[in-house]
Amino acid sequence: MWPALFLLLSGLLSMTDPKTDLRRHSLARRDLVSPHEAHEAASAVARRGLQLVEELAAQAGLTSPVVSVYWPIRSELNTRPLIEALAARGVRVTLPVMHKVRHPLIFRDFAPGDDLVKGPYGLSEPAEEKTARDPDIVFSPLAAFDRRGFRLGYGGGIYDATLSELRAKKKVIAIGVAYSCQETDHVPIEPHDQRLEFLMSERETISFPAP
Repeated sequence: MWPALFLLLSGLLSMTDPKTDLRRHSLARRDLVSPHEAHEAASAVARRGLQLVEELAAQAGLTSPVVSVYWPIRSELNTRPLIEALAARGVRVTLPVMHKVRHPLIFRDFAPGDDLVKGPYGLSEPAEEKTARDPDIVFSPLAAFDRRGFRLGYGGGIYDATLSELRAKKKVIAIGVAYSCQETDHVPIEPHDQRLEFLMSERETISFPAP
């Protein structure tokens, strides 16, 4: 289950890690989002997310982009309306599959109505028979973000490892998804941390120019 996964990832961290308190406080703020606010946020992100994907695909000359969208857990901003909106426009959607902590994710095809299975870490994922693909655009969950384009994840380094591997193959656009209450002035970073190109919240879409 998700609590077990969170404890596993948290256990990998040192008690003196400066990211730990930031992660805890940011997730506590996220947990306070009301059901009404969550519903409105999901609708706003679905609408703007679809528009952004279409704009990015046109700019890159991609006629059939592969887009990864996370399947929401706990109080994460709900991306299921975004998945439905993308699928309705014929966009190829994949969901991330976690097979090892601190190892890159695998992405498998998903369409609304498909059955999901419980993975080894208790997450809902496409079955193994679904085709694996490298996405062109990745919508990523996170614990906190700043205006420089850095995200704080859940402590496993999974999305950093994933984006690093994908970006070694081709151009991949990372879009963080979060509530505005998860913004912080400064996310502590390390050399391996991967930047976002965009951040999408219930209030706005932020673009992060390349450094």
